[in-house]
Amino acid sequence: MPRQGMGRHGEVAAKDLAEMGFCEKRVQLAHLHGERATPKQRKAMARGQVAHQRYWEEGVAATADRRCFVATFVFGPDASETQVLRAYRDAVLLRQCWGRALVAAYYRVAPMGCRIMARSPGIVIGVRCVLRIVVAWCAKAMGDRGLP
Repeated sequence: MPRQGMGRHGEVAAKDLAEMGFCEKRVQLAHLHGERATPKQRKAMARGQVAHQRYWEEGVAATADRRCFVATFVFGPDASETQVLRAYRDAVLLRQCWGRALVAAYYRVAPMGCRIMARSPGIVIGVRCVLRIVVAWCAKAMGDRGLP
């Protein structure tokens, strides 16, 4: 089991590196004897965790009303395929750093993709076929979580 401040592979946490500049002795004692937080510090850490969770939930709620541009264009806003993709975004992608980056990139390029599809109906047929495969994979990956 890793010690306080040590990652899975023995790395030193960034927090501990920053604290070294503030109080090297405290870091050394915590490394040797473990972290011993006072009751006041434990309450402050708990408040911080609650605030972090609330911030994360507000971020998810703020993006939840965004549309799945391509799925909405191809299937319609209330189609089951669109709902599956939204549920996957909210339950899986937005919970991972790489997933949030992927969603942000998608929101930047998808409107242009929809404009291209509006001018080329043949592309819509191909995109629909590909999206059905993606929807099936997302539904399988999620199981029963969050599906409409």
